[in-house]
Amino acid sequence: MKQKTALFQRKQKFTQPLSLSLFLLSAALFPASALAETDLTNLSMEDLMNIQVTSVSRKQQSLANVASAAFVITQEDIQRSGSTTIPDLLRMVPGVQVAKIDANKWAVSIRGFNGRFATKLLVLKDGRSVYTPLFSGVYWDSLDTPLEDIERIEVIRGPGAAMWGANAVNGVINIITKNAADTKGGLISTGGGNEEQGFGTARYGTSIGKNTDLRVFAKYGNSGPGVQENGNSAHDAWQRGTFGFRMDSRISENDSLTLQTEHTNGSFDETLQLFSPTPPNAFIQNSTTQAYSGNVLARWQRSLSDTDSLSLQFYYDRYDRDMLVLGEKRDTIDLDFQHRFSLGQLQDIVWGLGYRYSHDKLGETPYIRFAKPEEGLNLFSSFIQDEISLIPDNLVFTIGSRIEYNDYTGFEIQPNGKLIWTPTPQHTFWASVSRAVHTPSRGEQGIEYHFRRDAGFQIDGSDDFKSEEVIAYELGYRTEPISKMTIDTTFFYNQYDKLRVLKYGVPTFPIQRYPLTNDMHGQTYGAELAASWRVYDWWRLQATYSYLRSIMYLDNGSTDELNRSNAADGAPRHQGSLRSAFNIGKNVDLDLWLRLTDEVKSIDSTTIPGYVTADARVAWKAARNLELSLVGRNLFQSRHPEYRAEYINTIATEVPRSIYGKITWKF
Repeated sequence: MKQKTALFQRKQKFTQPLSLSLFLLSAALFPASALAETDLTNLSMEDLMNIQVTSVSRKQQSLANVASAAFVITQEDIQRSGSTTIPDLLRMVPGVQVAKIDANKWAVSIRGFNGRFATKLLVLKDGRSVYTPLFSGVYWDSLDTPLEDIERIEVIRGPGAAMWGANAVNGVINIITKNAADTKGGLISTGGGNEEQGFGTARYGTSIGKNTDLRVFAKYGNSGPGVQENGNSAHDAWQRGTFGFRMDSRISENDSLTLQTEHTNGSFDETLQLFSPTPPNAFIQNSTTQAYSGNVLARWQRSLSDTDSLSLQFYYDRYDRDMLVLGEKRDTIDLDFQHRFSLGQLQDIVWGLGYRYSHDKLGETPYIRFAKPEEGLNLFSSFIQDEISLIPDNLVFTIGSRIEYNDYTGFEIQPNGKLIWTPTPQHTFWASVSRAVHTPSRGEQGIEYHFRRDAGFQIDGSDDFKSEEVIAYELGYRTEPISKMTIDTTFFYNQYDKLRVLKYGVPTFPIQRYPLTNDMHGQTYGAELAASWRVYDWWRLQATYSYLRSIMYLDNGSTDELNRSNAADGAPRHQGSLRSAFNIGKNVDLDLWLRLTDEVKSIDSTTIPGYVTADARVAWKAARNLELSLVGRNLFQSRHPEYRAEYINTIATEVPRSIYGKITWKF
């Protein structure tokens, strides 16, 4: 503990003068007299706090009035970040842990329990769940939506299970794309560099008649390999292509219809350490995964009044991944109904029903097999939430719950209660208590994984594996202490029970089996801060900081110290981010992004050092509809490691310093 504290203090001594130097240097190079007094973004500070979010309560609410730890990544943030993938965008959110395993794999979580197969985070795309029941996680490499088409990304830290269901244990990420009416005309963007070797997006939007708009798009990316620990180029390059369309139609004055589809093909290289019962036992194998994912979504919405509405959504999702250690084909259908209505003048009620069916076919390999190579899973759900204005515009109490029935554990009830108090327009206090569960995944129930075939080690799923549980307590405070500054703080304490570990000591010669059990409990607590300050009309600062402490205990005589240690120390204790955005005249933008991440421990108990790095972006509007930009990423080191994969033995690589140029033309 003392060593980690000292490390963080040394980082503070380094980063504080560095960040100050960056901003002073920018101010010296571009003095106020040389800057036009234009808005840094299209949003004022008041507008920022009134951004409408839907992921908290499945209805539109202003960001300032939600009783949750919510953060919104706007299209302006996306454009000015210089990021090229959704995981990298999430690095700007407090409380979100993002670590790159190799060039095409990430570990992403919220408030701990990070890993490539993180199970306590629900990710949505336009309301469509993108997690796989195989391991209750996300294939981030296949989430390749054109960033120009994203309207915003809503990130809810803390349980969202009362609204969205099981696996929304520590948070919800909802990626919301633009209405087709907002993307009329054409857009072409292309570029490349040493890591992002070539990429391009083409989009065209048009009206079809008076009431219907259509957007068609295609995207391609070719990313180069990462760097091995010895400095050599790794075998983890990747290529992907995506195409699709979205149509939005205003059927009548009160009815609207959305129809959209997206298809992605990708090729992802990786290097694995594998084990064999014959010498040399352990060996290194290069592999290439071919992956396809596609979906179609239809959503009908009817407005009954300013507060009353109906919606019905259907989607079909299919993906096919041909991995060296496991093949997976999955088809999913989902139907969701929602009704919102007011009860008198003081109550706003939202309720809904849902059904999901997911069917898979899993290919057996020498490393992984399932007792049932083919299986269909059913999920039935219902939810209700009542928002009660105890004192209109001042004190609001919200209570709700979701009830689900799944094929593994039966009924699960996940309630939530929230209170928000706004004594003045400049001060908002809120509190929340929630229960959420992570229901067993396909892997936790039925996997047989030959983890070390040379030694006969095998990890087994278990029919007795139960849902992991959390009781979460949150307190939050938002304020505008001075004009043009907002501060949002959150404190949380989570109690976990029935967490996943391995059970040792079950010999069945010649294989030593390690079944998955629920023999761990623990708690996490921490604080998160997000601040935004418009220093001048041409300069905005945005800062975030998060602190996380995880303490885990083994139960029932379990000796699985590896998984206990990984759960306790697999996410950084301290994280910080500082973004500075300048408008230099009318035609030039300068963006600087400083990031700090504390050390973490991998599942093999090795320590991955913390790091401090920075990104920079310069963009020039050469003409009204033409922008040229240059982006440098991870500038402070030639390379640095961020994570090592757990369970599946992918050889981790390091993140290199990179630079790319980009041209964007709108017509």
